[in-house]
Amino acid sequence: MKTNFDIDFIVPWVDGSDPQWIEEFNKYCPEDKRIIDASTKRYRDYGLLKYWFRGVEKFAPWVRKVHFVTCGQKPEWLNLDAPKLHWVKHEDYIPKEYLPVFSANPIEMYMHHIPDLAEHFVYFNDDFFLTAPVKKEFFFKNGLPCDSAILGTISLTDIGHILLNNNNLINQKFNKKKVIRKNFTKWINPIYGAELIRSLLLLPYTGFTGFHNTHYASAYTKTLLNTVCDEFPDAIKTTMKNRFRSQQDVNQYLFQDYRFCTGDFYPINPHKNKKMFTLSDANLTQAADYIKNQKVSEIVLNDSDAFDFEKATVVLAEAFEHILPEKSLFEV
Repeated sequence: MKTNFDIDFIVPWVDGSDPQWIEEFNKYCPEDKRIIDASTKRYRDYGLLKYWFRGVEKFAPWVRKVHFVTCGQKPEWLNLDAPKLHWVKHEDYIPKEYLPVFSANPIEMYMHHIPDLAEHFVYFNDDFFLTAPVKKEFFFKNGLPCDSAILGTISLTDIGHILLNNNNLINQKFNKKKVIRKNFTKWINPIYGAELIRSLLLLPYTGFTGFHNTHYASAYTKTLLNTVCDEFPDAIKTTMKNRFRSQQDVNQYLFQDYRFCTGDFYPINPHKNKKMFTLSDANLTQAADYIKNQKVSEIVLNDSDAFDFEKATVVLAEAFEHILPEKSLFEV
């Protein structure tokens, strides 16, 4: 079945080196940083954003519109008159009482309220890049978002508390045995490859112990997000009130987990034609090689503290320039 409906992309971005943004960040940032995540790496910019736009234009020319979400910032090179660009400021869709915001979680919880957003859309981080051609079916098949229902466990590190909040809500709403029985072939499916072992080992447990959420671009529908927000209004409101990432938050994976339980997705191998790098000095050359030789269609360049940031920006920019040397219509 051909995917004959419109699909939009959403990508949020922040320039953490902007003096005005830093001033506002410091103004609102609580002194007690033990309950928030205000790490520098979460806000620093590689200077690779133009290659994100070039990749979209060259490798996904079918996209209807790109919703570029910021607090009001924009790169100097961005062409605001680009036919497919919708520059979205937080104030355009997030209620005033929750602004300003310095966490991705509230931005994600309300993204279905972005004006003129298509029913079917794909949510990217600004470090998720397209590096080879993709069809609409890379994200949606038979009218359904492509996804992988794989059971997992939760480690209470990094965003573990947030994932636990998601999981508690899912267990309150759904009965694990009934969910898996209803859509057995979507849960126990050989297409998941070695990842299926996770589900088989965790199948005997009574409730959901967590989900194996992959860190790639996520296909969603506005209908799904509206349903989840209506189902868990208190959790959504708590998250919206937190200007900085907090252990009390839920995040976008709640939408994904809910969809696993309703069965409204098309099963795919979670890693086919995709690759994620948590960048380090040891794997920087390999990451650049994946880009230059277009070994996958989607590559994720996850930030970390374990590498030379300045060197990485140069090496990665050279790799992207190799496959995307021409300006896109998104650039002046």
